[in-house]
Amino acid sequence: MKIEDVFAIATWGQLAFAPIQPRLYFTESRPDKQGNRMQNRIMMLNTEESSPEPIPLTRGPSDQRPVPSPDGKWLGFLSRRSGSAQVWRLPLSGGEAMQVTSISGGVKDFCWSPDGQGLVVVAHMKGGVLMREKASTEPTSDASDDVLDEYYNRDVRHITHQYYKLDGEGFFDDGRDQLVFASLDGEMEVLTEGTDHYTNPAFSADGERLYCLYRAYDPEGPHPGITRVKELSLATREWTLLPLPDWSIGGFQLSPDGEHLAFYATKPEELGYGLTTLYRWDLSRGVLTDLSSATDRSVGDESSSDVPASSTAKPTFLGDEVWMLLSDEGRVTLTAFRGDKVTRVSDQKRVVYDFAIRGDKAALALSDPTHPSGIAFVTLTHPEEETVIWAPTPWGVETDSPRSSADHPAAQAGELAAIEAVSGPVEPVDLWATEADGTRVHTWCLRPTGNGPHPTILEVHGGPMAMYGYRYFHEFQCLVAAGYAVVYTNPRGSQGYGKHFCDAIIGQWGDKDYRDVMTGLDAALERFPDLDEHHLGTAGGSYGGFMVNWIVSHSDRFKAAVTMRSVVNRFSAMGSSDMGWLRVPQYGTKPWWEEPEPYWQQSPLKYASNIHTPLLIEHQEKDFRLPIEQGEQLYSALKYLGRTVEMVLYPDESHGMSRTGKPWHRVHRLRTNTAWFDRYLKSSTDA
Repeated sequence: MKIEDVFAIATWGQLAFAPIQPRLYFTESRPDKQGNRMQNRIMMLNTEESSPEPIPLTRGPSDQRPVPSPDGKWLGFLSRRSGSAQVWRLPLSGGEAMQVTSISGGVKDFCWSPDGQGLVVVAHMKGGVLMREKASTEPTSDASDDVLDEYYNRDVRHITHQYYKLDGEGFFDDGRDQLVFASLDGEMEVLTEGTDHYTNPAFSADGERLYCLYRAYDPEGPHPGITRVKELSLATREWTLLPLPDWSIGGFQLSPDGEHLAFYATKPEELGYGLTTLYRWDLSRGVLTDLSSATDRSVGDESSSDVPASSTAKPTFLGDEVWMLLSDEGRVTLTAFRGDKVTRVSDQKRVVYDFAIRGDKAALALSDPTHPSGIAFVTLTHPEEETVIWAPTPWGVETDSPRSSADHPAAQAGELAAIEAVSGPVEPVDLWATEADGTRVHTWCLRPTGNGPHPTILEVHGGPMAMYGYRYFHEFQCLVAAGYAVVYTNPRGSQGYGKHFCDAIIGQWGDKDYRDVMTGLDAALERFPDLDEHHLGTAGGSYGGFMVNWIVSHSDRFKAAVTMRSVVNRFSAMGSSDMGWLRVPQYGTKPWWEEPEPYWQQSPLKYASNIHTPLLIEHQEKDFRLPIEQGEQLYSALKYLGRTVEMVLYPDESHGMSRTGKPWHRVHRLRTNTAWFDRYLKSSTDA
C-alpha cells in the first residue's frame, strides 16, 4: 500500500436505474495525475447479467449525474465540455451526446419532465436574467474606460450581509439559484424569480405540478440553512409554499401516485447535534408523519472517509414503505420505514452511501474497510443473495481503457481484467471500551504485520457530529503500511449512537469526548500487546484538530502530533468562520465579545503553554470554516515559547482538502504527515 495508490482508486456513485431497459447508470470518479484534478465519466451495468461488467458510456473527464429520461430514449448528464457545467443528452439507441443547455453561470442540477420532452434545470443567474454561456475574454486594446473599469474591478467585494461566504464555495456573488425549463428543441423559460434560491426540482407523475426546495435569501435571518418546499402549478404558473416547519429540509421525493412527499430534515435549534429525521407529508390532508421515530439514529450517511464518493441518495417510495439510508454504530444500511416499523436490508459491517431501487431490485453503492467503493445488487425479498462488483483499485481489479472515444454505448465496451494482487488494505478490529462513567466507546484498531512493538497513532474525526465506521480510509491504510498501528474511536459528540450521545458535548468540548478518545486508546493498548504505549502519536482535522490540540495541551503521553485545519481560538473563530455566529447558542445567550469566557475556555490556545509535544500544523489558505488565522495563532504561540512546531499551508484549498482537494496536495499531505511521525516515533529509542 502506497500513498500514491490514491491515483488508482476509482469510486462509483450517483446510481440511476433505466426506466425500461435492464441497465444501471452511474458515475465513476478517479484522480487525474497529469491534470491534478478529479475525472468523471458515465458508466453502465447490465443488470440481467450474472456477472455484469462496467461499460463506459462517455469519455469524460467532467461527465456526471446520469439521469435517464422517463421514456428510456435519452440519458441526461452534466458535463463541462463547453466550459461550465451544462446538461447534455446521450441517445441510448446509439450516437453522439448533444448539448441541451448553454446558460451563463452553469447548471447545478436537473430533472426530466414526465413526457421526456424537456428538463427543469437549476441555473445560477444574476438579476434574474437568463444569458447564454460565453467564454470570458480580456478587454481589447480599444476598450472604453467603462469596460476596463468593470473588467479590472470585477473581483472587488462589497459585503453588507452577515452570511456572505461558505467554505468550499467562497464569497457569495449576487446570483441566485433559479429554475429554468429547457425543451429539447432549445427553447427556455425561467420559472422562478426574485432574490431567493430554488433547488431540487421534481415533477409530479402527471406533469401538472413541479416541486422544489426553496431557501429565502435572508442573510440577516436567524439561520441561513432553513429550506422549505414549494409547489408550482404548471397550468396557472402559481407558486404555493407548503406549510411545513422551519427546518433544513433536503432530499425530498414524490410518491408514484402523487399523494405524498418524503424528505429528511434537521432542526436548526438543535445546532447540528440532533438527528436527521425522515418524514412523510400528505399533500391533500396536510398531515406530517415522522417515519424514523422508532429508531434513535440519523437517516442518511454520517460516515467519514478521505476517499469520498458521489451520492444522490433520496427517500424512495416502494408500496407503503419509504426507503432510505440509516447510520448506526459505524454502519450505514439501506432501511425500509413504515409507521413504527424499521427494517434494515443486507445489514453488514460496511457503509452504503448511495442506492437506487427499481421493482424489487436495489443497487447499493458501498464501501468497507478494505474496499473504497463498489456496487452491490440485491433482491429486496431475498437480500441474502447479493452480487458485489468492486471498483478498480491497485490491489484488486482494474478497468481497461475505453476502446473508442466516441460517445456510443456499443463502441465503448470496456472489460474487467484481473491483475496480480499486491499488498492491500488491512482489516480493522473493532472493540468497545468503557469510560469511567459507564459510557461505551466504539473503537477500532488497525495493526501492521510483524511482531511489534508498533508505534501507535490515535486518530480523531471531524465534526464532531460525524462517525468513523466500516469504511475505507486511505490515510489509515498508508500509516499501517508505514509500520504504524492506528486507533480511532467514536467519542461522545459522534453520530450513530443516539441523540443524547451526540448532544452530550454541546458547549463542552474537551471534557467527556477527551476522556472517551483516551479510554478507547487505553483499551486498544490493553487488548493488543504489540502496540507500543511508549511511542504514541495523534492526528485529526477540524474538530479532530481541536481534539489533537486539546490532547497535547492536557497530556504529555504523545511524542508527536499533527493538527489539521483545527480549532485553536474559538473566540476569534466566532467572527472569522463562515458560520461562527451560529454557534452562540452553544455557549450561552450573549455574543462572544460581551461574555468571552465560555469561548476562551473552549480554546486550546488558552493552554498553549502546556504543549511540549512536537506539533505539525496543517492548514488550508482558503479555509472559510476555520480560517488560516487559527493555525497561525497556535504556530506563533509555540514559536514564541521555543517549542518544536512546524506549519504547512496549502494554497487554493478549502476546509475539505483531505477529501476533495487537488490530488497532488492530498499526496503531499500524507507524505508530510507520515514523515513527521517517522521523525519522532521511529528515531527515538526512549522506553
